[in-house]
Amino acid sequence: MLSDPLTIDASFITAADQPAISREPNKSVYQLVVGSVRYRTTIQHSTLKGRRRSMVRLDAIEIKTDPYVSTQNVEDTLTAYLVIDRSERLSTDAQVVAHVKELIGVLGAATAANVVTTRLTQIAGGES
Repeated sequence: MLSDPLTIDASFITAADQPAISREPNKSVYQLVVGSVRYRTTIQHSTLKGRRRSMVRLDAIEIKTDPYVSTQNVEDTLTAYLVIDRSERLSTDAQVVAHVKELIGVLGAATAANVVTTRLTQIAGGES
């Protein structure tokens, strides 16, 4: 199991330690509320038909006034996933880590200073 609280490197979250709110054998959920935004991280693993799948899901959830019906509130959400799906018999954990690093490098997701790079901006903007 990962540490509790889960430490994340995110400059937009002022207190980046997310305490666990749920623990199961193959799934943990961490959550932190900063101002009006609830940040939730879900990490889970499953095995089916000789394949192992690991998923990291990051959610930002905020309750806001509905722009169309000002007397109602709506949940405004943003979610990002990372899914690692691999054969159990062909890949060692070290090989998986090496390949995932290479594949995530295609996104150019962030530098050590947590600055979003051009490629992620292009992808989020709908380019393919």
